[in-house]
Parts: sequence; structure tokens; C-alpha cells
Amino acid sequence: MKTKTAKNKIIKERKEENFVGKGVKFLKEAKIEAKKITWPSKKQVLVSALTIMFFSLLIGGYLGLLDVIYNILISFLMK
Repeated sequence: MKTKTAKNKIIKERKEENFVGKGVKFLKEAKIEAKKITWPSKKQVLVSALTIMFFSLLIGGYLGLLDVIYNILISFLMK
């Protein structure tokens, strides 16, 4: 009985070490990959942000105009 318990304990410890080892390996590899990232310049970020804002406002205005038109149309039909 004691031998099986001791074997199970050793197997459990090896699995825990393996799990911790895998975690450490993953973090080291993630750090290496993070160093390879090339970030955009401030100008690129600004142009992208302004483009997104412009098109968001454009689409919002278009949908707002459609809403007004449909409200007028529905009010006219309901009279």
C-alpha cells in the first residue's frame, strides 16, 4: 500500500512540475514574441482614429436622416 501511495505522490509532483515548467516556458516565449512587435507611429494612429471618427459620423448622419424621413412618412400615413 505504501508503495502505491508513494508512486502516486511522485507522479503528482512530476505533473505539477511539468505544469509550472510549461507556464514558465510560455511566458518566456511570449516575452520574446512581444519584442518583435512593431508599433505604428503617432501619425498613423492619429490618421486611423480620425478616419474611423469621420466614417462613424457619416454613417450616423445617414442613419439619422433615414430615421427622420421614415418618421415623417409613417406620421403622414397614420393621419
